[in-house]
Amino acid sequence: MRLIDQLAATRLYYHRPLPTLPDILLIDIPTSYSGEGLALDRYYPVILETLAEMHEFETFLCERRTELIAPSLLARRPSSLRTDDIVIAQYRPPAPGWPWLQLCCWPNRYTMMVPDPAEEFARGTYTVDAFDTAADISAAELRLRAALGTNEARHVRSISALGGHA
Repeated sequence: MRLIDQLAATRLYYHRPLPTLPDILLIDIPTSYSGEGLALDRYYPVILETLAEMHEFETFLCERRTELIAPSLLARRPSSLRTDDIVIAQYRPPAPGWPWLQLCCWPNRYTMMVPDPAEEFARGTYTVDAFDTAADISAAELRLRAALGTNEARHVRSISALGGHA
């Protein structure tokens, strides 16, 4: 069996809003494998920083296996992105029926606050959340900014989805 035929049969690429941010491959996990812990209980985001990683991941999905495994090939690979600011980016759905994505890039001073950064942050740097509507993602960003407080708000860089791309 191959992941591309079952677990990752339905997937879509969200293109980066800026050259310094990653692309995201969003896998719509079949109902029999979906549930709590996935974005909107059904989506598995894969953060792709380079074209080489995109090819590597597609090869990984196409490999023949004796059993299904989690598509976590890149999840613990360290990110090449380094930032001193919190970066919040909105990724517009590239096709109808797909969710909006909010990618946050966190500086080391934040990721090191949790006991196991590799467990809490994809690639040691990112969090990704999914939302059904543009209004939902905008409200979530406002809540995040409010939670960060006025001292940190000046360090936040928000990138909104524009012109058909995120």
